[in-house]
Amino acid sequence: MKDEMAKSYPRYVNSDTVILLMDTAQGFISQKAKAFFDRTIPHYHPYIEMVGGECHHVARYKSYPDMVFLFDTDGLTKKEEQVIEDYLYRTAYHFKAKAYRIVKEGSLKLRTLEERKAKRQSVPFASSEPAEKLVIYNGSPRRGGGNSALILRKVVEALGDRVEVRDLKESGKWEEWAESFQREKDVMFFMPLYVHAMPSHVMGFMEKLPASEGSISFFVQSGFPESSQSHYLEAYFELLALRLGRIYLGTAIKGGMESLRMRPVQAQEQMIAPLVKAIENVVHEGSFNSADIDRLARPIRYGKGMGILFSLAGKKIINFFWDQQLKANDAYKQSFDMPYFS
Repeated sequence: MKDEMAKSYPRYVNSDTVILLMDTAQGFISQKAKAFFDRTIPHYHPYIEMVGGECHHVARYKSYPDMVFLFDTDGLTKKEEQVIEDYLYRTAYHFKAKAYRIVKEGSLKLRTLEERKAKRQSVPFASSEPAEKLVIYNGSPRRGGGNSALILRKVVEALGDRVEVRDLKESGKWEEWAESFQREKDVMFFMPLYVHAMPSHVMGFMEKLPASEGSISFFVQSGFPESSQSHYLEAYFELLALRLGRIYLGTAIKGGMESLRMRPVQAQEQMIAPLVKAIENVVHEGSFNSADIDRLARPIRYGKGMGILFSLAGKKIINFFWDQQLKANDAYKQSFDMPYFS
């Protein structure tokens, strides 16, 4: 993407420290702040390494700047503030950077951010009446070409007119959909994980939503195999449901979905079937089935044994997939370039 932000990449990569001043909205960092993180993904390789039982992208550059965050706290609850702080630490951690926060405690102070477990599952999964119609917002940036669209087509095949799927890349309809949200009894957001949270355009739509009655649920599918990668987003979704005044039916998480497109059709259908079943339960029963959700979320993290096996075999498979993508886009010979380093 050749725009003004791209012009800042050399300064970003070659800095010792970057200070990020961010607005907040709807209890989280704003769409623009999230878009900044999404746009920094190319500073890392698509290739994977194992760190602490989780998959991480391999560093492209030898070092990255420390990240110092200052975010607006007006209108935030203490829990929302903590969820944002934990998310920012997690982002810096994956970005191979140290994390700090500027806080106002009388005067401005610089505080080192430390790793904490995501404050998830503080709001229990609830249940509602069976849904006459479930409105599902597809949060994939890939429109009809991504895994989310493929999965949701199977959901429509299974549930017919009991579901309505809306593509959030159709931003011209956001005002209409945000207004109708107030009347919709049952709503689900279905999306891929991008830098440990929703894609930025999904946050843009969420900023427009008013409080209203009804149920709300979330489904996060991730290329990373471990569900722990999505826990910081899950923590936010719990609080978003409270902020919107809706019954929180829960958040389903399914990792390892990047391999979906590598599989033959029959294997794809087998992989998709449990996700479809989970959404069928929301429609027919008014709730997620907890046992099904627990199975979908495995593994939470890799143990040492599985980590070794993944490093020997799984990493090769994933990197082979990305090599094929690079070759298809005539970029394989440049895959280890460091274009902004000086």
